[in-house]
Amino acid sequence: MSIAILDARGSAHERGRQHGVLMAAAIAANVETYLDRFAAGGLDRATALAAAEGWIPRLARLSPAYHEEMVGIAAGADLPLRVVSLLNVRYELTYGVFGAEARARTTAMPEPDGCTAFGLLPERTDSGHVVLGQNWDWLERLRGRSFVMRARREGLPDFLAVMEAGIVGAKMAVNEHGIGLCVNGLVSARDGANDGARPFHVRCRDIIDARRYDQALLAIVSGARMGSANFLVGTAEGEIIDIETAPDDHACLYPVDGVVTHANHFEALPGIGSRMETISASTLFRSNRLRRLLAQGGPRLGHDHLRACLGDHVSHPLGICRHPDPDVIDAKRTVTAIAVLIDLDDRRLWVADGPPCETPFASFTL
Repeated sequence: MSIAILDARGSAHERGRQHGVLMAAAIAANVETYLDRFAAGGLDRATALAAAEGWIPRLARLSPAYHEEMVGIAAGADLPLRVVSLLNVRYELTYGVFGAEARARTTAMPEPDGCTAFGLLPERTDSGHVVLGQNWDWLERLRGRSFVMRARREGLPDFLAVMEAGIVGAKMAVNEHGIGLCVNGLVSARDGANDGARPFHVRCRDIIDARRYDQALLAIVSGARMGSANFLVGTAEGEIIDIETAPDDHACLYPVDGVVTHANHFEALPGIGSRMETISASTLFRSNRLRRLLAQGGPRLGHDHLRACLGDHVSHPLGICRHPDPDVIDAKRTVTAIAVLIDLDDRRLWVADGPPCETPFASFTL
């Protein structure tokens, strides 16, 4: 599959409107996909939409520009604002469902998520650049409904990002100052606390809005959170930090020998009550395996080796490179929806719109 590119300009509302026009069909389809996923986890349609509507004034208060871009998306896609809000707080809703599934610990529980990420300092890349990368493993029905946005903004950094149709906050991105982001989902025993705290996708946009590395890190660690998440943040100035967050805690993992990797369980916060591995056990090997695979490429790693690592199939179909499991119901079935490599020095993304073992990477520059 090829992935769409949007050159977005103008005000927050106008950029959102352009997003909505380009991806209208995908946005409407994503809404139905998430409502089906929520229902499969016990969150009914009416309750999910009511929660999303309740978030609208909160988002307007927490981040007026984010809210205005959501309004633009709704206008461009000709959809009610509450369904766009549902997509933009889908992390809080989704991981609340995951928490309930983890507490149930049903033996037949399917794996809900994947996402394996890495970061390389300049001494470990053949270009001498800082490189981040990840597989974004998520619902199979979402495949083909993401796009690349190249945003030109007045008063805020321009950025290049992989965007999920209908969502303002980017999860894999680099901005004009060389600040880059990858993410992983986490679940802890405390998720659901701090109702109304700054949502995950708003924090993702806050990171990309930063002009300095310390500002990007502050966007992650400041304030309480509703749920858990992992943020892998680098700068072209030559630093990478992986930050695990729970509602009231955070901890950092730093590169060892120039390499850091992460999957979907807590590694740096002892006693936090990590839950994802109880329903997504592949996380227990994906991060360590990716580190070993990277090491096999020698002291200086090139893109061919990085792509091969992201295409690894140990424990197929639920390995680093994820493929649909036919034994899982349609609403919960997952796949590597996007694979991405990010060169922070060049402000460049390489994006595969599907499993990297079978999907070519397209190159985009800021």
